[in-house]
Amino acid sequence: MSYDIYLYKSKTGIPDEDEPDAIIGADMDKWAEKEINALIKLSIVKALTEHDPRLEALDFHYGDISKLSLKTIEEEKNKFDHIEINTSDGDFIVTIIVYDNHIFITTPYFHTGANAQELFKGIHSYIRIIRETAGYFVYDPQTGQAFDPAENNFDGLNKYLSVSEHLDEIINLGNNNSSGVEKKENKKPWWKIW
Repeated sequence: MSYDIYLYKSKTGIPDEDEPDAIIGADMDKWAEKEINALIKLSIVKALTEHDPRLEALDFHYGDISKLSLKTIEEEKNKFDHIEINTSDGDFIVTIIVYDNHIFITTPYFHTGANAQELFKGIHSYIRIIRETAGYFVYDPQTGQAFDPAENNFDGLNKYLSVSEHLDEIINLGNNNSSGVEKKENKKPWWKIW
């Protein structure tokens, strides 16, 4: 379970809850026609990693992102689908994936209290940096809201805490067998269908 946030390049210039789905869908489809701007992608990654030294960028095709150049990206743009950024601090878990026209930020429901507040302060700063670097809007699927972070602040902390502080209860609810039917444990390996 994770709290997910999307930042996206708007075509309309107005935050809209329906627009991100189409942009994200096209970005995830390797064969879809979409705008590709390697310079913006690299600028976003560099701005984030310079801002927060806990962030480490990795691209699965190239390895260490700090060795990338715009020329390398342009030469290999068919392989250059996304860049993944992870935190190196075990108490501050965030993954940021930078695609051509959207960014996916995710964090597990692991943090509570002051740790969660620090996490959301960090996410808020990442959102601000992405807005300043690329002009992206935010879509928060947990709240169903799309907004311009230059005009509105990201405020997902209360929603996050409502889950993270009750995670054990939520997991136990999912594990309870209230049907009265005894669950039969499957002894077969997962890959055997016969």
